[in-house]
Amino acid sequence: MRESILPLDGISAIILDMDGVLYTGNRPIYGAPDAVKRFRENGKKLIFSTNNSTSTRAGYARKLTQMGIPARESEILTSGYATVVYLRKRCPNARIYVMGEEGLKSELKLAGLKIVSEGEAEKATHVVAGFDRKINYRKISGGLHALLAGAEFIATNADSTYPTEAGLFPGAGTMIGALAGCSGRGPSLVVGKPSTHMIKIALEMLGARPRETVIIGDRIDTDVRAGKMAGIRTVLVLSGVCTENDVRKVRNTKMAPDFVFKSIADVVN
Repeated sequence: MRESILPLDGISAIILDMDGVLYTGNRPIYGAPDAVKRFRENGKKLIFSTNNSTSTRAGYARKLTQMGIPARESEILTSGYATVVYLRKRCPNARIYVMGEEGLKSELKLAGLKIVSEGEAEKATHVVAGFDRKINYRKISGGLHALLAGAEFIATNADSTYPTEAGLFPGAGTMIGALAGCSGRGPSLVVGKPSTHMIKIALEMLGARPRETVIIGDRIDTDVRAGKMAGIRTVLVLSGVCTENDVRKVRNTKMAPDFVFKSIADVVN
């Protein structure tokens, strides 16, 4: 870890993970509202980022604002929205079978992309799988039929878990595993972190260069890894998924975060 500089020295833009950094479930993490306020007061440009595709950007902006962290929709980047950006640019006429929640479906519809039903799954050109707390046999069957008919398999993210007030629960990796297990095919693309696809979109939204940007997250396997691959500074907070033991495991490796703090409050203090 770097010790010769402070975490935000020379930094003009911050990519802030949300789950485990700003809140856990529906509860803000202590000090998060004040930390974000201080970032803004110091002129930092912010993007609030999450691999969770269950809500729209507008929905996340409302959630943050209700927690005392004012945010605009234009500052939100989800893996669902990043998937929309990818499909709209490369496959605007895609017919998409979605295994995910309404937030993901809404983002796709808002972009004018066509969603096909379970009964039409075999006509899909793409299967998009995201975090789905209502996953069932019928949804998996639709995804299988689409994949067997030749649809491309795209995952919004592959997080194995996500943090809640009640502890860790299964993440989108569970949905991906279900489809891969029955079809024998893994995703051809995982859009969310640690993929640099999402980081590149964030940098474009910020109008920032990698060397003047930092990512603050709670996972080494996604947030830190994505930052390292994109060439941006990395800050890990221990208020979400990763623990001090996880940090010890990667010490003196290329995946060691540049800075480690107990919470986002300590980053500004």
